[in-house]
Amino acid sequence: MDNVEQWIQCLPVTLQVAINNQRSSENVIAFVNSIPKSKGRPRFTRRGKCYTPATTRRAEYEVQWAARQKQGKMLAGPVGVLVVAVFPIPASWSKKKNGQAQAGLVRPAVKPDFDNVAKLYCDALNGILWADDKQIVDGRCIKVYGQQPGVLVIGWPL
Repeated sequence: MDNVEQWIQCLPVTLQVAINNQRSSENVIAFVNSIPKSKGRPRFTRRGKCYTPATTRRAEYEVQWAARQKQGKMLAGPVGVLVVAVFPIPASWSKKKNGQAQAGLVRPAVKPDFDNVAKLYCDALNGILWADDKQIVDGRCIKVYGQQPGVLVIGWPL
């Protein structure tokens, strides 16, 4: 977990507090050390068959692989979830705007939508952190900019 702890230390202080408030021995945690992705819309063949786009399938596999590396217990019953998605700061930004982004003053109000980000990670963690994402009855997805992109998913029993 040292890698996760270092990653959390690079986040804005207010976000560090929110993450630390959700941490306990009953919680399950998954950390994906890559740029956050979103769930793509289902696609249909000419004959009407529905399928998941290849980019979404690859992203879900990446999340599952990362979560299985630190797999612990699976949550039963109602679950609460916090998804923290850290996006890279655009290289074209000035030093001033870059500093504001690192402090959490400028947030990524751009694509992908927060609900599509949360959907990908919650769906991908079915059978790993919880039996099915229908168990999630309370959730929050936070999008921020940071020097080290990644996604942290914390689940806890309610």
